[in-house]
Order: sequence, then C-alpha cells, then structure tokens
Amino acid sequence: MALCEGSLTPKAAKKSAWLDPPPALSMYCSTQALPSEADVVIIGAGFSGVSVAYHLLNAYPSLNVVLLEAGSICNGATGRNGGHLRPDLYTYTTSVTKQYGAEEAVRQNKFERANFDALKQLLAEDGKATECELVDNGECWRVFLTQAEFINALKELHAMRSSGGDIHDIRVYQRDEVMRITGIRGCYGAIVSPASSILPTKLVSHLLEQSLLKGLNLQTYTRVFKIQPNSPSFSPSSSADGEQNVEDYCSVDLSSLRITPTKTSYLYDITTSKGTILANKIVHATNAYLDTLLQLSADMPTKLSRADKLVTPVRGHVIEVQPLGPRQSLSRDPSHNITNMSFNDGGEYLIQRPNGNLVLGGGRRFGSKQGIESFDASESSDGIDPAVDLYLRAFLPQTLGFDCGQYLGTGASEISNLLSSKNFKVVNQWTGIMGFSSDLNPFVGRVKSFPIQGQEYCIAGFTGHGMPRIFLSAKALVRMILMNDADYVYDSQNLSDLTKELNLETVDGTVELPKAFEITDERIRRIANSIKTTS
Repeated sequence: MALCEGSLTPKAAKKSAWLDPPPALSMYCSTQALPSEADVVIIGAGFSGVSVAYHLLNAYPSLNVVLLEAGSICNGATGRNGGHLRPDLYTYTTSVTKQYGAEEAVRQNKFERANFDALKQLLAEDGKATECELVDNGECWRVFLTQAEFINALKELHAMRSSGGDIHDIRVYQRDEVMRITGIRGCYGAIVSPASSILPTKLVSHLLEQSLLKGLNLQTYTRVFKIQPNSPSFSPSSSADGEQNVEDYCSVDLSSLRITPTKTSYLYDITTSKGTILANKIVHATNAYLDTLLQLSADMPTKLSRADKLVTPVRGHVIEVQPLGPRQSLSRDPSHNITNMSFNDGGEYLIQRPNGNLVLGGGRRFGSKQGIESFDASESSDGIDPAVDLYLRAFLPQTLGFDCGQYLGTGASEISNLLSSKNFKVVNQWTGIMGFSSDLNPFVGRVKSFPIQGQEYCIAGFTGHGMPRIFLSAKALVRMILMNDADYVYDSQNLSDLTKELNLETVDGTVELPKAFEITDERIRRIANSIKTTS
C-alpha cells in the first residue's frame, strides 16, 4: 500500500484568505520524535481528521491518539474553500428517495440541519463565533438564472415537504422581489435558506487546541508512505521453555480499565517520513486522496482512470473581491442578512465576509478537464486556470449588477468593460482540491473489505460540501470506533466504572448518520458496477 512520495496537496496560486496569516498551530508537533505506538492514528489534519480527534478525546480522554499531517494544518480543502457553512435541506430529495427511500431524504435534511446547529452552538458556547466569522441569522439566496432550474428546485422543495422534512425556515421569492432585495436582474426567482459564512481555519484551530489539551499528539509534515500489517514474526521475549509470556503482549491499564496492547499486538505498522508508528486503528481523513492510502474494496476494477476511482481530486477556484463602488452589500434590504449566494445549480457560490469582501468560487466547468486532477498534478503549476479566472472576474459585475446596477452583456466589449470596472478590486485568488465521490456521497465508516477486518475507518469524499456535514459525520464515526468494536467490550464487573470515563453523551446517536454515507458492500458493488458499465 505504498504512497507516492510527492506532497498530497498540489501547489496553488497564493495563500487563501483563510491561510493568511497561517494558523497558529500550522507547523506544530507535539513531540520532537514520532510516538512509537498509538491506539488510534488519524491520517489528515483538515476539518475531518481534527473533528475525529476532537470527538474521540471528548468521549474517551485516556485514548492514545496521534494525528499525522503530510504538510501544514488546513493546507488542503479545508483551508482553501469558499468560506461557506450552508446546510442543503432539499436539493437531493428526488435522487435520494429513488435510491434509498423518502425516509433517507428526511434523514439527510435532519442531519445537515443538526450539523449546522451543532457548530453554531459549539462556537457560541466557547466564545469563538466572532473569531470564526460565524454569522447569526444569515441567509443563503439560491438564485435561479434559468426557468428550468427554478422549476426543478421547486419540485425538490415540494418533495421534501411532502416527505416530512423540516423546511419551516425556507422561503421562495419571485423575480421582482429578488431584484428588489438583491439587485440581480435577469433571474427567475430565488429560494432562501439558513446559512452562514465561516473562517474554516479558525474553526479547525479551535478544535485542535481543545484536542491537544486532552492529550492529542499532533505531527505536522509527517507523510505516510506505507501501511502494512504488523509482522507477527518478531516477538518481545520468551520464557525458558520457549513459550511467550502473556505479560509480553498486554498489560492492564487501571486508569482506563482497558487492555493496552504492547508493540507485538498492534495490528498496523505505519511507515512515515519520521519513522514508524504502530497502531490498532487507523482513520483515513485524506478526502480527495483517499485512494492514495486505501483501496476500499476488491470489487473495484483494478485498471481504471483517475476519474473512475471512488474519490476524485477536483480543483476549485476562488477569488476574493473588495467592492469599491456605491454598493457594498449583497442585500439592498436591511431586513435580509444575506451572507451566502449560489447560482447555476451550485456551480458558483458566494459569501460576504464581515470585512465586506466578497469571496466567489466556481466556474469549474469552464476549466481544463473540469478541474479533475491526478495524484501528481500541478506540483510545478501555479494552479490557476485562465478560463476559470476570466469567468470569475466577470461574474460579479455581470450577474449581481454591482456595477452601478447595470446588467451587462457577454460580448467581447462588455467583458472588457467588466474586467476594467473601477467598482471591484480582486485582492486575492487561490485554488484548492476537493474530493468528489463516485456517487456524490461521502464515505464514512469502517472499511470491511480491507485484509485486516474492521480496524480501518475513513471519512472522505465530501464532494465540495464538507462544512455542513463533517462535524457530525466525525461524531458518528467515533461512535462506531468506540461502541462497535470488540476492543471496547469490557468485563461486566468494570462496566459501571467504565461508563464514568467513557462519556457516551458526547457520541450519542440521536442524530443518525445518513445511510447513503455508510460504507457497505452493497454500495461499493453498486459503484463498481456503475464504473464497469460506463467504462
């Protein structure tokens, strides 16, 4: 299971707004040397990996958890996204209902709403909302530039309402009202839902700080090269008659009332750029680069292009713009706190930061190969696709009507006028790599088909929609790790003492992980069959 030796994060043009200045812990290492063993090793220190560490140590502080990051903290998708925290409460209703049933569509609605509320509550209680640029009572305006897109969205919304999903705070606006409130001309309507912007690196830094206080060992610039079963051939010591002593294999850790394996009983030997670490459980949180470390199923075809794998790296482009003209806000109506917008079925997405700057992402469909990357992509490239860059720079004045309220055309002279507009200034641009899953749903759970059964987990492939899903997905994954494995079954005489330490409330199952996110043999076979059919 060898890794490519290059960096997992392709080079991108400039630092994102979220990485300038870098997070305080961006290059932090808890210890100079790599620990020799761990109960759980997490690979990847973005939002997913840090969330897993946070929930693990909240639930079970005595666990020995090591977090490995190939580069600096949040230098992947988390630190290069568009700053959105926008739960999707209805757009998937028809497709999910067809595949899994209406109950699953409602479950996803509930899950995304709960994830949104959980993050808001966490940051409010910890006094970090302002620092993380979290906006209370924010609105996302999904604006429709074609009639067909508007009609389809209304059908999805109606289907969610008919299925019993919670859409109580979603509102529909017709063309005239949209133009009055937003100034956008040429649209057909809008659907408005709760949302916020967020500074992702500040959020992750806060979770990381809390985890370090509970004993997490963080190792940045520690690249994983290989994962293999820990060889049973070498043993610690043997008695005179040749039989190995039980004491050589395990000891009783009285502080946590659990069996703590010695080196020879660890399942995995993980080779890194800093040496080797042994572990009993591994969590793969590498998002777009899941396939670099982990092959989920033997059912997958062995010879496939990169676009045919379970998770595909896809480059997204983002620009940050400072409004300089007479109009400074997304909303012309002070009763509407518009923090987010999206257009073209999510192809373009926009937030307004507290400092007034606009952060716009999208345009991928105009780029080379629609942004699809390979494992070794762009290490020598600046990452910016000229066609996408041109499209994004023209989008704001053209579509939003910020340029003195004029809706401009798309001819060469109009485009030239857009790019020379004095009402906008592009202050930053960057790219980042998203992980698109083959069926557009993330992979969260235990990897059953790997040779060592049941001890490897993954949380990856969020398809550009990780912020509203990752935090509670990580919580559900931690519940799987702590509650469903034989390693965490205790003698009944110790059960009462165990429950005092194992804080089950922190991994409660009141909000179910969507079934579509789970890793099942049926799901993997369905993806494999779909790939074989289309290849």
